[in-house]
Amino acid sequence: MYFSSREKKLLKLLLENSAGISAQNLQELLQISKRTFYRELSSIEKTIKPQNAQIINERKTGYRLVGDTEALDAIKQEVQKNQGLAFDNVERQSALVVHLLLAGKEEIVESLALDFAVSPTTIHSDLQQVEKSLAEYGLSLHRKKARGILVAGPEEKRRQILSNIIYSDVNEYEFFSYLAELTDPDENLPSSNFFLNFISPRWFYFAKKTVLEKTNSLFIEVTDNQLQQVITSLALSLERMNKGHWIEGEISEDNLSSGVKKLAEQIMEEIRKQTDLSIPSIEILFFGKQLEGVNYKKPQNIFLDNFDVELSYQIRELIRLVSQQTQKDFRKDDTLFYDLLTHLSAAFKRIDNQAQLTGNPLLEKILTEYPQLTEIIKENLQQIFTDHQMFLQDELAYIVIHFAAAMERNPVQRELSALVLCSSGIGTAKILESRIHKYIPEIERIEIAKISQMSHIDFKEFDLILSTIFLPEFSLPYKVISPLLLDDEIREIKQELKEKQYSNKPLAAKKTDQTTQNEFAQVYEQMKVANELLTQFSIKNVTTRQTLEKTLDVILAELAGVVVEDYQKVRDLLINRHQLAPIGIPNTHFALFHSANSYVKKPYFAIFDLSRSVPILGMDKKPMELTRLLLMLAPSHMSDSEERLLGKISTSVIESDVNIQTYQYGDEEAIYERISSLFIDEIKEPEEE
Repeated sequence: MYFSSREKKLLKLLLENSAGISAQNLQELLQISKRTFYRELSSIEKTIKPQNAQIINERKTGYRLVGDTEALDAIKQEVQKNQGLAFDNVERQSALVVHLLLAGKEEIVESLALDFAVSPTTIHSDLQQVEKSLAEYGLSLHRKKARGILVAGPEEKRRQILSNIIYSDVNEYEFFSYLAELTDPDENLPSSNFFLNFISPRWFYFAKKTVLEKTNSLFIEVTDNQLQQVITSLALSLERMNKGHWIEGEISEDNLSSGVKKLAEQIMEEIRKQTDLSIPSIEILFFGKQLEGVNYKKPQNIFLDNFDVELSYQIRELIRLVSQQTQKDFRKDDTLFYDLLTHLSAAFKRIDNQAQLTGNPLLEKILTEYPQLTEIIKENLQQIFTDHQMFLQDELAYIVIHFAAAMERNPVQRELSALVLCSSGIGTAKILESRIHKYIPEIERIEIAKISQMSHIDFKEFDLILSTIFLPEFSLPYKVISPLLLDDEIREIKQELKEKQYSNKPLAAKKTDQTTQNEFAQVYEQMKVANELLTQFSIKNVTTRQTLEKTLDVILAELAGVVVEDYQKVRDLLINRHQLAPIGIPNTHFALFHSANSYVKKPYFAIFDLSRSVPILGMDKKPMELTRLLLMLAPSHMSDSEERLLGKISTSVIESDVNIQTYQYGDEEAIYERISSLFIDEIKEPEEE
């Protein structure tokens, strides 16, 4: 249930006068006209009817609120909630926007002034600002003489603004705590947060159940704030569809990846199973557009059809330039590269598809904490990503966080365990984890958890609980800290650790014989794959044919029966992949042709020098002359070892200027040594599970 401020005042009078009160008395006490009184009365009756309550008018006693005890208690609780709620200017304008976007009829200024407990003059001033903001998203504010104010514009834009406002004005802890209380779709559970009450608990329940339970494995790597945004957007769409407000017209599928579209279809199918909602395909496309801006932890495999080779090169270039200008080499930090690849692939979707959110003070603080790094990154982003000149301030801050985390990464010996509850995202969590490692070496084990995971954590396992946000009603001792871990916080934590009882600290589990056996088997498997790849590696001279296709035929024909089964089909797949996205390395004369398919019998990597150059496009979409062809093939189903070792080769190609020069001009011995050193490093330091 949601009641406006004036509706609450009317209900409060009815609750206080259970024996009855006349219409005239109510109008005088509320200082409203007869017309407004009956309009408010009608609105209240529609809201309380599903709660088995009603307002009756008896001739002698007047108006009375009647219903069973449970219904009246629920109404009383809703009326008392948020009494005396005070908004600042920004909050009031946000609330006003939501109120107008959800209104099914015209709203008059005087009524809005009563709802928000301000003067009509203040509402007029707010409306001027609101009108400008709405215009930016294709919505307009219509002022109808003698009738009131109404927002006009497409449903698609309404939902984008609504979900962003509701998301922005709700703390992550408060949001997930509210969701945890929703155990039944039909229970009426109001929230203490004003903005959460704009969406019915029923639709929050189904959105939560679908995203957090039915499709949990798909969202396991998604950050709390993005998870909150997905659930809010889904719940809002369900609410709007249920009330008959549908997306109309057409929504383009351009830039909507097949994987995200399937995910949207899967989620909406789960909703269909649980509710009686009929969900058209255009609604699925709209929701898919909202999902495109989420940082899913997608596998970064060069053989995948949706692997963005061009973006991969651009990020390597960004890392190279930042390394040069900061005089700190970030190029060997694989974690930084893959985190940026995941983040930026989603960030561009957010920039394209979603309305800009209000500024995050924490992110603004990070930009001021690293001013030089921020300026360097900002300049290089504009230079490299020319199609995306307008990077939002928050997106820039997250990119700075990834580089700052790489700067702070310095593991040391530790002795205690700490749980860090962090809602701002994986980048913020990593910089915090790195600073704890560096400045509080007493802590042996650090576990980062999202707010949404709190119900699954055994807090007794940890000596210390830290949180980047305030946790209302959390019963265990914890300390609120900044993600930047300030000097005074470090001193306080160190002092607190001195008082801890070390005797009760749980011991780390010892490696079992089975674990040792598994590690040996893994290393042995990697060594076998590495040896086979190195044994068959070579650099061969090839006479260039009339076309690239015919030149590939010559190369692949020699591999028939040993490496490939049908070389012509492999050729077609290589050409198709080349046409799908440019693969030439900019400012060089070589390219990495690659494919994983069922016509390949085993992993293979070799280099072929062409007798005559062939024109192709580079990753920067500029023409180049191909004289050296790097060929990487793999079966459609690879083992972990095969995938990781081939991945080491592919990422090394543009990892550094030295590597680019080696692959472009190096002879067989030089490149063999480079690949073998990559394999040795990978086997010595296996990927963490």
